[in-house]
Amino acid sequence: MIRTDTGPALSDAMFAKAFPGDGSAPDMETRLALMTRLHGHYAAYLSGPESFERIPRLDAGPGIGRIESDWLRWEDAQVAEDRLPSDPEAFRQWFRALSSDHVQTAFCRYIREEASLREIALFFLAEELVDGRFDDLVALVQLGSSGASKLVMAENYWDEMGEGDLERMHTRLFDQSARYMREQLANGDVDTRELECAEVYENASLTLMYAVHRHLVPRALGAMGLMEHSAPPRFQAMVDACTRLEVPPSVIEYQHIHVHVDEDHGAEWLDHVLVPLVRRSPAALREVSMGVLTRERVANAYYTRVWSRMKAVA
Repeated sequence: MIRTDTGPALSDAMFAKAFPGDGSAPDMETRLALMTRLHGHYAAYLSGPESFERIPRLDAGPGIGRIESDWLRWEDAQVAEDRLPSDPEAFRQWFRALSSDHVQTAFCRYIREEASLREIALFFLAEELVDGRFDDLVALVQLGSSGASKLVMAENYWDEMGEGDLERMHTRLFDQSARYMREQLANGDVDTRELECAEVYENASLTLMYAVHRHLVPRALGAMGLMEHSAPPRFQAMVDACTRLEVPPSVIEYQHIHVHVDEDHGAEWLDHVLVPLVRRSPAALREVSMGVLTRERVANAYYTRVWSRMKAVA
C-alpha cells in the first residue's frame, strides 16, 4: 500500500502564521514544523526501489499540497518585479552579475580564517541536506531535455557518479565528510539539533520541490545554475579551513573536487541550458529568473541563520 501524508491535520491558522499574506513576518517555529514535514515527504518520495511500499504519491494529500502552494505564493511575493531581466538577451549579463554577488564573501572569509572545527562541522552537516541529494536533482531535471542541454546535464550527472568509480561517487565522498564531522560534534558535545531551523529545511526543500514537479523544472534549472555558479568560493573556503585545522585530506575530497568541477558546470549550465531555454520561451525566461531569485533569497536566509548557529557553538 502506498503511504500518503499521515501527519497531524494542518489548520488555516498555521498557514496564516507561516506564510502571512499581509506583509508581516512569518512565525518561524510554525514554518519549521511545515518545512520538516515537506522535506520528509520529499525524502520519502526519493527513496530507493526497495522502499516502494513506503514511497508516497507525489500528490500526497491536501496537507503537503497546501504547504507547497502557500510557500510558492509567499516566495513569489518576495520577488520585486523590477529585479527580473527584461528580455532573453539581457539574461546572461543579469545572471552573471547576480551570481557574482551571491558568493557569500564575508561568510566564506569567516570559514576560511576564523571558524573553529566545531563550527565547520556544524556547517558541513547543514550542507548535507542539499549535497546529499544533488545527484538526484540533476537526474530529475534532465527529463524531457534534448541536444546540448541534455549533454551538459548528463556530464554533470556523470561527474556526480564519480565518472563510474563507485568509491568516488560524490554522495559517497560527502558521506565520508559528514561522518567525520558528526564525530567531531559528538566529541565536542554539540547537539546537531542546533540545525533544526526553518531556513535550513527551506534551503534543502526548495530545489526538491522545483525538481519533483515537472511544471516547476525551469525554476529548478535556474536555482541549480545559481548554486553551481556560486559554490566554488564556498568550497575553496571549506578546503582552506579544514587544511588550517589539520583535517585529514580524505575528509575534504568532495569539497576539493567541487572547487573546479562546479566552476566548469556553472559556465556550461549557463551557456547550454539556461540561455537557450530563455531564448526559446518568454514564459520560461520568467520562470527561470524566478527560480534564480527565490534561490538567492532562501540561500541568503540560510547562510545568515547557519552562521549565527555556528557562532553559538564556537
